[in-house]
Amino acid sequence: MNTILPILFALFFLWGVYRWKFFNIQGLSRKFLVTAFITKIIAGIALTIIYTYYYDIRFEADTFRYFDDSYHLHRAAFENPKAYIRMLFGIDYGKDLMPYLDSMNNWFPAERTTFYNDNRTIIRINALIRWFSFGSYYVHLLIFTFFAFYGLTFIYKAFHRYFPGKKKLLGLILFFTPSIVFWSSGILKEGPLFFVLGITLNVLNKIFTKRAYWQHYILLVFCFLFLFHLKFYVGLLLVPATTGYLWIIHQKGPHPLIKTILNLVSYFAIAVIWHIYNWNWSLFTVLKWKRQDFLGLAKSMNAKSLIETGNLEDTPISFLQNFSWGLFNAIVRPLPWEAYSIVLLPNVIENCLIILFIFICLLFGKRKNFQSIGYFFLMYAFALLTIVGMVTPIMGSLVRYKIPAIPFLLMFFLLFMEKEKGKKLISLFNKRTA
Repeated sequence: MNTILPILFALFFLWGVYRWKFFNIQGLSRKFLVTAFITKIIAGIALTIIYTYYYDIRFEADTFRYFDDSYHLHRAAFENPKAYIRMLFGIDYGKDLMPYLDSMNNWFPAERTTFYNDNRTIIRINALIRWFSFGSYYVHLLIFTFFAFYGLTFIYKAFHRYFPGKKKLLGLILFFTPSIVFWSSGILKEGPLFFVLGITLNVLNKIFTKRAYWQHYILLVFCFLFLFHLKFYVGLLLVPATTGYLWIIHQKGPHPLIKTILNLVSYFAIAVIWHIYNWNWSLFTVLKWKRQDFLGLAKSMNAKSLIETGNLEDTPISFLQNFSWGLFNAIVRPLPWEAYSIVLLPNVIENCLIILFIFICLLFGKRKNFQSIGYFFLMYAFALLTIVGMVTPIMGSLVRYKIPAIPFLLMFFLLFMEKEKGKKLISLFNKRTA
């Protein structure tokens, strides 16, 4: 059963990618999508192998710990159904639940995080999957991998219209960027995160293009709530990007670039006012303590990949002094000479390729190709990369936490590229992979 069931799920998902109407998308063939999903399955297996041999203690390995903890929640369904329902929906945590909660290694730490980054959501998802996975780790892996793949397809559907003649390149960015493929192919938060983020961006694009109905707004609220439960900052930073872009597409007013700057300055001013009003839970206080949490983690685990992120304090001035350093870290780290382990080498190569891609887009691109949606990409990528780079002094964590921003950074520069240059790059890619 442990072998047959994952194979059946893999075949079912591959059949779905090849046959379901949802994956009939303009610009990408079914063969391309099937290849992309097979690549994700291989990446998921590779991630499992790396975590198996890299971590001596299983409950410290991210891809195993949520899966393992879900066993204790699932068994409560048979031993104490009322307790199961209460834990599943977060109702009235009492002493009678402690035998189950104490058996988990990752249920309580969520209460001590500064960002609301809830492990419990992933444990609950795994517990629900257990009803039909029969405890097979690889069934969970395939479902989480498909979550991410579905979400990335939603992102492609949302934005492909802005890339005429460059849709294949957009597909390569979303489905074959190594860090996105790798980190969204495990039993991690990234799978459900990309799934919900994709739906959110699809709905937002309908709002941008005035094709949204009231049902879309209700769905958007649920998506934002879910994002806040997964990775708070990923959902929160969509707000300034969305409001800024809605202002930009309104024809009246100053130049879009000025609107972009004024929008970001306005949100910074709001953060300053909130800091004065409620210091304990201001953006600047949260960022400082989140960085301190990472430093404490690095010290406790004797992390070798510690990097300098600046001396961030809980003040607006300190934020302004350090944000450029954070942006630099998120885009270019790890640098080639910082790859102390072979595990980091793929990230070094990817960073070099990203910088090369940006250089090609700027060198061979033209300003006339740029579209206003690029300001949305820029605001979101800029905000997310800055925050992640400022508070994450561990390279191993940095390369993972920045992946939601990478598609937006690359899509921003892809807008500038000439169609002919894009076709040449695709032709070169096809020759290399033939």
